[in-house]
Amino acid sequence: MEENQKRNGAELRAVGEGKTMAEAETEAFAHLEEIAGSCEWDQVEFEVISEGSKGFFGMGTALARVEARLVGSGSGEAGADDEGLAEPSGQAPAGAGQEPGGASPEASPEAEARLRELLEKVAESLGLEATVNVSDRGEELMADLIGEDLGLFIGRHGSTLDAVQYLANIIVYRGLEGRKRVIIDAEDYRDRREEALCSLADRAASEVMKGKLEYEMKPMSAAERRIIHIHLQEREGIETVSEGREPFRRVIITRVED
Repeated sequence: MEENQKRNGAELRAVGEGKTMAEAETEAFAHLEEIAGSCEWDQVEFEVISEGSKGFFGMGTALARVEARLVGSGSGEAGADDEGLAEPSGQAPAGAGQEPGGASPEASPEAEARLRELLEKVAESLGLEATVNVSDRGEELMADLIGEDLGLFIGRHGSTLDAVQYLANIIVYRGLEGRKRVIIDAEDYRDRREEALCSLADRAASEVMKGKLEYEMKPMSAAERRIIHIHLQEREGIETVSEGREPFRRVIITRVED
């Protein structure tokens, strides 16, 4: 994966690869969110670098490569470190969706109905019984699923939850004005997971400060890596970077010598 990020209001870019153009776009978008914080799909422009090829008898296959560039209102809002992490998982970029006077637009009843219907259909398709509560939280449209045994909806380390949230952000406001960031949670998973990740980051940083050369964390999603970066970005003597390609991209924690 390639990243090119410029500070002070310049463009933020990320490159993704995949066997198909769709896979390459998805990977590029995920890397861009890791750099710039949470983004909306319509804030991003994609440029095809290479369409890829299947090769001869399956040999010499070339992956499709796509560059994603942040061009919406969130451009240039990146954080201070090399990962440019502006907001924790589940939060929208500062000012996103706000009206000129600074107040957030009211949630569209149609958007709320679409979100509720989408989540009810997903839960039903998984054989789950859940109540969907949708609430307007100013800059965000929040949906919380309440029920028993929602682990299947959450998925391993929130993978299913993140996938549904990703789709919801694309389709819920399609054709509507006053777009807001859509956040989906179930059984307070996001708060519990963030607490666990921060605790893990603290233990890893402690090992590094005690003499370990570096601490390599397990592969995580872009959203979870962002939590680690943000939690440790003010820690003295500690530096975090992301390495590897999806889905094996991980955070490396190292000690910074004075």
